[in-house]
Amino acid sequence: MSSLIGASISFHLTEKPFVMCHDYGTERTPILAVQDAHASLMLHARDCLPPAEQRTFARELLAAVTAYAAAVEKYTAPLT
Repeated sequence: MSSLIGASISFHLTEKPFVMCHDYGTERTPILAVQDAHASLMLHARDCLPPAEQRTFARELLAAVTAYAAAVEKYTAPLT
C-alpha cells in the first residue's frame, strides 16, 4: 500500500540565526543550513537527482530568496 504524506515546516528565528552553505566541490551535493537556538534546517538535493534538475532547483531557490530579501527591504524601510 502506498500513500502520499505531506509536510509543512515553519519556524521563527530568534536574534541570532546562522546560515551557511556547505560546499563539497564535485564530491557531493552542497547543503544549505539554517540554524537557530531551537531549530535547524538542512536543504540539499539527493545525489541521484540529475544535474539539470539540481541546477533548476538552485536557481528557483535563488529567485525565491532574492524576492524574500526585497520584501524584507520594503517591509523594514519605514522602520529605519
